[in-house]
Amino acid sequence: MTPRTPFPAPELNRLTDRQTARIRLYCVPPSGTGSEFFLPWTAAFSELFELVAVDLPGRGTRTGEPSITDIGWAAAGIAEEIAADLRHRPPADGFYAVFGHSFGALLAYEATHRLRSASRTEPDLLALSAVPPPDRDGLDDHIARNLGSGIAVITEIMGWEPPADDALTRTVYTPFLADAVALLHHTRRAWPPLRARLSVFGGLDDPMVDPETLHEWSACTTADARVHRFPGGHHYLRTQVAEVVGRLTDDLLAAYRNPAGDW
Repeated sequence: MTPRTPFPAPELNRLTDRQTARIRLYCVPPSGTGSEFFLPWTAAFSELFELVAVDLPGRGTRTGEPSITDIGWAAAGIAEEIAADLRHRPPADGFYAVFGHSFGALLAYEATHRLRSASRTEPDLLALSAVPPPDRDGLDDHIARNLGSGIAVITEIMGWEPPADDALTRTVYTPFLADAVALLHHTRRAWPPLRARLSVFGGLDDPMVDPETLHEWSACTTADARVHRFPGGHHYLRTQVAEVVGRLTDDLLAAYRNPAGDW
């Protein structure tokens, strides 16, 4: 008998199907959300870009499934899905990138290392948003310090109004709580530096990530790193779509046009 896997596997959702695309961007959404988080990006990126988003169980269109509460499992699953997609539908010029925001940035970082170790491939660019550098207090430390505040701290971070009824509370907060468990269980690893270029994004008023520390991500790659800061808190990205996409587009095109040189 084949043993049952502990969690449903991550899946990919192709948000655009552009025949003229030269750059493929895999997007990992933040805690509690699915691929729908990146739908506003589809119109902001030109026809040169193909957007593929990660769907994790327990959120978005997969609300009825149990959430993954193991970051290593989730990251390995994301890496496997990306590697399979690259094999079955290679990018036009072989160029691809990975982007993640907040919890999704941690998953993107971990998945990138697993892509390298298991599939011998790395993205040409890894873009990380609203996540502390590895040697700083992580998202798990923030969760641990605020356990006593419970759901209230999630509501504050997300800038939401409290749900009006119990059913909505379960739907909205269950995946966040599952991700909090995953963070608290997570054991950080000392990964070797990547070869991929890094683009690092953050909010100037982020209570979870000190924007002055974002440059420390440069130690995680042997290539170049760019840092971009924007007005707003931890989820600055929700109100800065055009600005973030603009900077990310610049970085992607620079890496695409000059794959071996400095930015």
